[in-house]
Amino acid sequence: MNNLAKLFVGMTLGALSAIPASATPVLGSGLQNGLNGAAQDGTFSQDVNADQYNPDEIWTLDAVSSGNAVMMFEFAGFANANTMGIYQIGNTGVTLELFSGAASQGWHTTLSQTGNVFTATYFDSNDVYMGQASATLNSSNFGFYLTSAQNNTFYSQADLNSDAAADGTTDHLVTFQGDNTEMMDPDGDGFYGQFTDNNFILAWEDLALNNSDRDYSDMVVMVESFIPVPEPGTLGVLGLGLIGFGLARRKRA
Repeated sequence: MNNLAKLFVGMTLGALSAIPASATPVLGSGLQNGLNGAAQDGTFSQDVNADQYNPDEIWTLDAVSSGNAVMMFEFAGFANANTMGIYQIGNTGVTLELFSGAASQGWHTTLSQTGNVFTATYFDSNDVYMGQASATLNSSNFGFYLTSAQNNTFYSQADLNSDAAADGTTDHLVTFQGDNTEMMDPDGDGFYGQFTDNNFILAWEDLALNNSDRDYSDMVVMVESFIPVPEPGTLGVLGLGLIGFGLARRKRA
């Protein structure tokens, strides 16, 4: 690699490291304790403040166009009313519910995709079929939403949330990715499975941040085969680096 190529690679890596992967402050011990309780050894290996996964704003399904979501726990006064689902990027009026207010630990939803039609199939904690619903989105990408009993809807795209805590935080969702080593029981049935890198835990705060405890344990869901989409800024930096590397190679030739 010549000096020009090294320069471009260095600039790319430097720019990537400058992209903030800021953590959303999680207060209290509720979320950590809840995740500890789902871990086989009683201790969740990730710290809910230090080990958050980013980006977590825009998602898609993996190559088989099917994913699963299971309710882990809800430590919330509005647990019986909170709902969660997906929405169309660019139009939050197009939604598909994944969990109703009646859903509790162990309820699970299969989300499948045919073209741009998404279908949610619902099951309770005993694997009893609870129905289906569908929605047509304008692409394979989507965001997650949470609607609370106070008629507030919060989005995985934090900029869409109009409330803000005193520190400027607008993020209602924190996310954790599996590391292929932990054994967890997400649905509370006593059976433990590997928390793989194809699994993510989504943890929500259901109250406006300027008047909440910010514990992010109000609805906690594990998803499988839901894939986070890299932020456009990250892709742009990578693209610039690759272009520069290509120019350097041509110059050398």
